[in-house]
Amino acid sequence: MKLKKIALGAAALALIACGETQKPVSKVAAITPNSTDDQKFAYMLGAQFGLQNFSNLPWQTGEAIDEDVVVQAFHDALGNMKDSTVKLQVPQDSLAVISRRIQNAMRERYIKVQPDTNVTKNLNNDQIRAYVDSLRKALPVNAAPAVKNEKVTLPEVPSEQQKFSYLIGFQFGNQFYGIGRQFETEFDGDYFVLGLRDAGKRVRDTTFTMTLSDDSLKAVGDRYMEKSKQMNEERMKKAKAEEEKLKAEVAGLRGDTLANGMPAKMNFKVKASGITVKGEDLSAFAQKPLLMFYFSATCGHCAHAAPQILEIAKEFAPKGLTTLSIASGGNNKPGIRRFIDDAKFDDNVSVMWDEARQFGELYSDGYVPKVYLVNPDGTYKQYAAFEREKDDLKKEIAELLAGKNVEWKIEVKQAADSAKVEAKPQAKKADAKAKAKK
Repeated sequence: MKLKKIALGAAALALIACGETQKPVSKVAAITPNSTDDQKFAYMLGAQFGLQNFSNLPWQTGEAIDEDVVVQAFHDALGNMKDSTVKLQVPQDSLAVISRRIQNAMRERYIKVQPDTNVTKNLNNDQIRAYVDSLRKALPVNAAPAVKNEKVTLPEVPSEQQKFSYLIGFQFGNQFYGIGRQFETEFDGDYFVLGLRDAGKRVRDTTFTMTLSDDSLKAVGDRYMEKSKQMNEERMKKAKAEEEKLKAEVAGLRGDTLANGMPAKMNFKVKASGITVKGEDLSAFAQKPLLMFYFSATCGHCAHAAPQILEIAKEFAPKGLTTLSIASGGNNKPGIRRFIDDAKFDDNVSVMWDEARQFGELYSDGYVPKVYLVNPDGTYKQYAAFEREKDDLKKEIAELLAGKNVEWKIEVKQAADSAKVEAKPQAKKADAKAKAKK
């Protein structure tokens, strides 16, 4: 993990505030001589996120950010990551629409500040930068409201600025949570907010002194860069050992294999943790017509496919189809439950978790989503391109329920390889004829 890129990169969107009226507010978080390194690091992240984004986004997007809304969205995002019952004030699908709209605005404004070569052809680099800067400053920016340091409840119809600001805070919260997971800890969000608020003050007033100096922030960052390096080395060692252990575990589960090396049948003794159903393996789903959906809770394509899987499950459940969704091993329970909620899975779709990673090792190539249609005898067909194959899948489900087993006709590449081998002598003969002509 490259910490600076994580701290500065992913949420590129920001703040300029005008006419600010500060109100005293009691903060739980405070940097003192007794503050821990984790607290200082959380502060550093907030400061870096804020300084980078608050400075750049207004001119990039034309929209200054409501700092209070950013902070509220940050807290909402953290709460939602820890507990899926905590609802966001702006739904994630709406945030995705806002993000696309902002990206389009950024592209348009970027084009506007590109210098005219006829104007700059006789200018040196410093003059060109000054010219571009003048173009940038000439672009309008919608000013942000005064900072109140208060909790925010968005109106039923938020303004574009509020929705944009909420998107930024949501991104901050997700990044902050993700960084905590990488360090295998839970950093205190209040210290992040303290750094974020200080960054806002610095951007609005360049004479403002941050709680931690630039040198202190760098020192904290350097310590965590080194810590990250050491943890990554340990993870690599651990992952290698776990991979070897996993291969040994599934060796006895593989059975006969297909031409592509995958097991010829679904082995229902594969371990899986129950999410919406009880169970420690897949045995409850054996010996029945079965639709399986293998997904990751963080996969956009999976999120798009999930409602379609539910639609198919509802259509064919009355005719005898059982549908099982399996979350990949890299997920966690809160994330899986959020995915279930967003997909609106009901009793027609059972959900389990490949926590032991056995299913993925046997039946997946590391890419999701994957869909499988399984015959009662355990033989199956994999649909790696669900969107393109959905009509075929539905047709074959109907045939399976009518008593006709689905067949997976796997292309064997040996014939193609042989053709390549046979082509070489032909090429040599051609070369010989060419030389003879010479």
